[in-house]
Amino acid sequence: MSAFAETGIGTQIGEEGNTGIYSTVNTAEDSEAGNYDVSDPSTDSSQGEKNREENDPENPENPGDPENPTEPEPPEEPGESEESDFREIVPVSKAAVRGEGIRVRWDPVEDATRYFVYRSYSAKGKKVLIAGTISTYYTDKKVKSGRNAYYFVRGVKDKIYTEYTQYSKPAKSKIIRIYIETGHGIDSKGKWDPGCTWKYRGRRYQEAKLMIPIAKAMTKYMRRSGVYVYTDAYSGNNTNLDYMIKFANNHSVSAVISLHCDYYKAKPGTLPLYRTAEQKKLAIALNKGVHNTIKIRNRGLMKRKDLRALNKVKAPSCIFETGSIKGDNKLLRTKYDSYGKGLAKGLCKYLNVNFTP
Repeated sequence: MSAFAETGIGTQIGEEGNTGIYSTVNTAEDSEAGNYDVSDPSTDSSQGEKNREENDPENPENPGDPENPTEPEPPEEPGESEESDFREIVPVSKAAVRGEGIRVRWDPVEDATRYFVYRSYSAKGKKVLIAGTISTYYTDKKVKSGRNAYYFVRGVKDKIYTEYTQYSKPAKSKIIRIYIETGHGIDSKGKWDPGCTWKYRGRRYQEAKLMIPIAKAMTKYMRRSGVYVYTDAYSGNNTNLDYMIKFANNHSVSAVISLHCDYYKAKPGTLPLYRTAEQKKLAIALNKGVHNTIKIRNRGLMKRKDLRALNKVKAPSCIFETGSIKGDNKLLRTKYDSYGKGLAKGLCKYLNVNFTP
C-alpha cells in the first residue's frame, strides 16, 4: 500500500457470544485455542469444535439482580440441617484459556440444581454474574483481552426456597487476542483489489498477495507464543477494511496489525504508520522486532491522521509498510517467514508475552 492510500474488503461475521446470564447451558466442548479464520463464521478454531449454548429451562423467571442474586431468608433455627450444610459448601473451581475465551470448570456440588458463575478483574473486586448453568463448566468469550480475570462459582439449590453455597475461591486466568490483517484483497463489492503493483520481466507482483505469506508466518509465531489470533491470512485475504474495523471493535483485542507494502517508487525499507502515542509504541516495537531479525533498511516512522485503520479501531493499531514492492521485492518474496517472525517478536515484546520460536 502506498503510505498515502488505503482500501479494503470482505464479508461480515457476527460474534458467537454466550447467551443470557441465567439462560446459558454449555452442551458441547468449546474449541481449542489458536486458529480462528475470520472469514468463516462457523469456525472459531482450526482444530476445535463449535461451542453451543442452549437455554436452561430450570432458570427462574425473575432472577432479581444478576450481579448480586438475593439470598432468601433462612428458616428459623436451621441447626445442623441439610439446608445449613449446603450453605457452608465452598465449590472447587479452576480456569484456563480455551479457544477465544476462558473455560471455567468446577467440581459438582451435591444437591445443587444449577450454578452461578461470576467474573471480576481483581481478586477482591466486584463480582459480576455472567452465567447461570446446569453444567459444571462455562466458557467466557466476552472476557477482556490482556486482563487478569478471576472467576467465582456458587452452587444453587431450588427447593421450597432457593439456597446458595459459598463462593468458590478465585480461579485466575488471562487471554490475549489480536487481529492480523493482510492489506487489500477482496473489496466490499466482491472484487479483487491488488493494492500497489509492479511488473517485472513479464510478472506482475501484487501487494495483496505478497502480504499473505508474511501474515501467515506472523500468525504462526504468535499462536506458538500463546496468543489468540484473528486473521484473514488463511482465507485468501478475503475480508475488507470496514469489516476488520467492525470485527475488531466488537471483539476485545489487544492490538490490530495491518500489513502492507509501499508502491514501486517508494524508497526501500520499513515504514510503520501510527496516529496516537500508544500506536507509536506499538509501531516502534514492531519495527525493532523486524530489524533485530532481518536485514532491511529503516525509513523510520510516519504519523498519519487520515487513515481509518488508525482512526476507527478502538484497540492500539499499526499499519506496517513492510517495504517497497520494487526495492524490497526479493526479500518480501523469499524471507517471508523471517519477516513474520520479526513482527511476532516485536508484538510479543509490546504485549509483554514470552516469544516462542
